[in-house]
Amino acid sequence: MSDFISMLHANPWIIIASGAVIGYLVGSISVARIVYSLATGSHEYEPFSEPVPHTDKTFESDLISATWVTKKLSRKYGCATSILDMAKVAVPTLVFRLLFPTQPYFLLVALCGIAGHNYPIYYRFNGGRGESPILGALLVTNWFGLLVTNAAATIIGYVVGSVLVVRWGAYVLFILWFWLYFNDWWYVAFAVGANFLFWFSMRDDLKTFQELKNQGHEFSQEDVSEFIMMGKTLGRFLDKYGLFHVVGRLLKKWQQGN
Repeated sequence: MSDFISMLHANPWIIIASGAVIGYLVGSISVARIVYSLATGSHEYEPFSEPVPHTDKTFESDLISATWVTKKLSRKYGCATSILDMAKVAVPTLVFRLLFPTQPYFLLVALCGIAGHNYPIYYRFNGGRGESPILGALLVTNWFGLLVTNAAATIIGYVVGSVLVVRWGAYVLFILWFWLYFNDWWYVAFAVGANFLFWFSMRDDLKTFQELKNQGHEFSQEDVSEFIMMGKTLGRFLDKYGLFHVVGRLLKKWQQGN
């Protein structure tokens, strides 16, 4: 085994190519489809659609992910899907990190795993957003940073009064964290690549949300929180006590008093 590892070290392009292929092919396994088929016996994977709060519009997404499973089945199945999606990226990433601890090959494995999840070759490149695979990769890459960036995103989300910042802000913050913590451009490149894959897969959903806002539809943080399945409580708290909203109400009262 040691001779084989030494041979690979002498041929880094073999490691790079095999890591990219393994990461992508394992990441392309659609756990959501497997869980859905086992639970229902069906192989028909229809997009989910649901009413948009306070409008006559319907939101529809063809992304197949843990979120899709939750919408179609239940939180129990969605949670199981999410854990398995994390594992399918975390395990190959961990293997490459243990085999080649002095080289950043595992970052490529992780990034290709995320790409496979979002654009799986087995399913005509129709996959998910990559949230769970990103979490799986980050748990192996820098679990402590995952705690730090999520804590920072929560604080920033409270200041600006945004559920979306609380949920997704950590991904963006990881770019800065990797730069400060590792001072290594390989880590920064991984964080940038993961962000690109995530936000690019979200482009249609974000475009729909922005179009609704442009049409004059207003959504409370409670609406948003419930819609993205984080429950009403967090959104209701931000609506009432989020610093941005509190300051806004105080300014409005002050203007009315003058």
